[in-house]
Amino acid sequence: MATETVQMKVSGMMCSFCTMSIEQALKRHPGINSVMVNLVHGIVLVEADTSQINEEELKTAVEKLGYSVSETEMQQYVTDEALFKLLGQRGIIGMALSLIDLLIDPLNLFQLPPQPRAWFSLAVAAVVLLWVGYPILRKTLMALQQRVINANVLLSAGAWGSFIIGTLSLVDPQWPNFLPVAAWLMSLHLFFGYFKLDTRKKASEAVRKLLSLQPPRARVLRGGQTVDVLTNEVVVGETLVVRPGERIPLDGEVIEGIASVDESSFTGESVPSTKGVNAKVIGGTLNLDGVLNIRVTKIGQDSFLSQIVRLMTQIAERKPPLELLADRLMNYYGPVVFIVAGLAFTGWVMFSGDYTKATLVLLTTIIMGYPCALGITTPMLSAIAGGKGISIGLLVKASEVFHELSVVDMVVFDKTGTLTYGRPTVTNVETFGSERIETLTLASAIEEPSEHPIGQAIRFFALREGTQPAAVKEFRAAPGKGVEARLGETEVLAGKPSFVEERGVSLTAQVRARIDALSNEGKTVVVLARGKEAIGIFALQDTPRRGAQRLFEKLRQRGIKTVMLTGDAQRVAEAIGNKLGVDEVRAELLPTDKVAAIETLQNAGRKVAMVGDGINDAPALAQANIGIALGAGTDVAIESAGVILIGDRLNDVLSALILGKASYRTMTGNVIVAVLFNLVGMGLAAMGFITPTLAITIMVLSIFAILLNTLRIRGIDLQREDLPELEPLAEQEFLVPGMVCEGCASKISTVLTSLVGVQEVKPKVPQKRVYVRYEPTQVQEEQLKAALDQVGFTAIEA
Repeated sequence: MATETVQMKVSGMMCSFCTMSIEQALKRHPGINSVMVNLVHGIVLVEADTSQINEEELKTAVEKLGYSVSETEMQQYVTDEALFKLLGQRGIIGMALSLIDLLIDPLNLFQLPPQPRAWFSLAVAAVVLLWVGYPILRKTLMALQQRVINANVLLSAGAWGSFIIGTLSLVDPQWPNFLPVAAWLMSLHLFFGYFKLDTRKKASEAVRKLLSLQPPRARVLRGGQTVDVLTNEVVVGETLVVRPGERIPLDGEVIEGIASVDESSFTGESVPSTKGVNAKVIGGTLNLDGVLNIRVTKIGQDSFLSQIVRLMTQIAERKPPLELLADRLMNYYGPVVFIVAGLAFTGWVMFSGDYTKATLVLLTTIIMGYPCALGITTPMLSAIAGGKGISIGLLVKASEVFHELSVVDMVVFDKTGTLTYGRPTVTNVETFGSERIETLTLASAIEEPSEHPIGQAIRFFALREGTQPAAVKEFRAAPGKGVEARLGETEVLAGKPSFVEERGVSLTAQVRARIDALSNEGKTVVVLARGKEAIGIFALQDTPRRGAQRLFEKLRQRGIKTVMLTGDAQRVAEAIGNKLGVDEVRAELLPTDKVAAIETLQNAGRKVAMVGDGINDAPALAQANIGIALGAGTDVAIESAGVILIGDRLNDVLSALILGKASYRTMTGNVIVAVLFNLVGMGLAAMGFITPTLAITIMVLSIFAILLNTLRIRGIDLQREDLPELEPLAEQEFLVPGMVCEGCASKISTVLTSLVGVQEVKPKVPQKRVYVRYEPTQVQEEQLKAALDQVGFTAIEA
């Protein structure tokens, strides 16, 4: 047995009836284990035993239903465009002809005799059914050949039944003229089919736009020369050369140059990001200025662009109860409509003997069973709500996610990299027997050669405070402990308290008391010693993300409980948790412990959303009812989540919950209205209370009501910008006469972006100007100038 998963790109699907038709037809073939259809993106996944049925036979089975199967994304796009244009033209022509026919017959605005009006209606109905509606007629006949009763079959039954009765009225007055009804049914079907395809087209447009972002060709350094090659021929490790105004072909790391890069297509942020040496770049983003040499790190399906496309088009196996109910209804709906109509016809014949009335009842029952509203509501809502999320950088993988988001009553957060930035920041500096500036100067000097994040954080803090650089010698680093060196003839140490004590430094009771106090606050303490004497201590802490505290306040107001799970020490976790207002903190956990913790919460009846960013979060993201991953997280975390915060904004967690609840509430209302309308309408029609004309009127009104109700999703306030604790950023442009090359620009960018509070640095080498956007509460203009002065550049206010 050779079980394989076959993916087909299918054009022409418009509603849930289409998905049912394909699933029903394919499952009749031997060797088919499962069939999953993604209506929005036009993808059919079939798990089959290829020894019994091959890929070509599967494609043929789908095409026999009247759908088109494409080999490539571009081919599918062209097919969809052609079908979209065809339905649009035919729908408009059909609606125009039907409207003219309505004015002439039955409204008779031109006061024409009955016979010419009837013959005009016959001509219009014939054109609409045979030419305008030919695509529907073709699909109807193909569906009947495959023994499938779908929306096209129901529509054709009502339309052609009306046509036959209307034709009979020309020779026998006892039959009413239903020719306008036939034209209106077919025209409405085409017209709404056009809108359904438009919804699907717009939903998949985001995928196509992402695909179009990747340049087809790339400039690569080979053999010391620049070569222009196809992007798909580039391999990992090669060096790309990207000039200003060009898109970066593939994911990589900058090895030379500096430039501003527009990443808005992926992150939703309108402000460009400055990329210098060692910065990671995303394939498909736009280089605004500067030349970048980029070492390729990911290609093909491993690239960030491909991952996002895969996430936007992948099909999830789980579906919410409401969608499962709708799918089950679709499996039986068509036959039930004909059975009900047949029973109504039989009942009227038996009890009244009036075959004319029985036939009219049969026809109106089929018309009221036409499931246009039911078929359009779920895919339309998924597309509109998904588009709403994408517009702010919130990517929802599949339609079942809306249901999961709507029932969440507890949100579990990872700490490092999720609630915090994942980098240490100096929060306290205390001196013992020395001046503050002296302590900072020594710390800056000894930490300058260090590559450890804590050492770099201390050095940048000292530079920001205005210290002068000083050279050390005999520098040595003890991994995980600290560093030591000589400044002149003086031995200087910096590191953990235990490290300096091992080197013979005596810690006084005062120093120990401060170390214990700061450590109890969850901070990392570094002791600075000169000779054998401790002269200062530095306390560092991973700082919470902006907006995190406000997010917890809002979640609390909505009655949603919060939990923080982390592998950090208990006191470190509690310090952050208390600052943010987390309801419960669980620390010192391994990845398996996080999974167990979430499972325990679920067993207690909680509906859990897990927010994380790291590889160690992936199992927990998969275990939770819904996983939410930060876009800057690892690939594994992103693959394990149902929602991706592409913009890396923690506040979008709340936006996701709001969108999920509103979307699923709307979906529920739409499905209930559509089902009740069809069921009640069929019942009334079977009892003879609804005429065909009234049935069409009610059907049109119900569809427009569902459309208008669904479009309200676009106006939902996702509260994305409601962060009152955020201070406005300051902007400043400096004239830097000494900036003469890209190397200077890179150096300036590096030193400024290292300062806490600096959000963006944009050097403009030709103009010798540097634009800086920063938080005035954390860094001042004079500190920016001082930092530039430290690396040999004089800054003048422009």
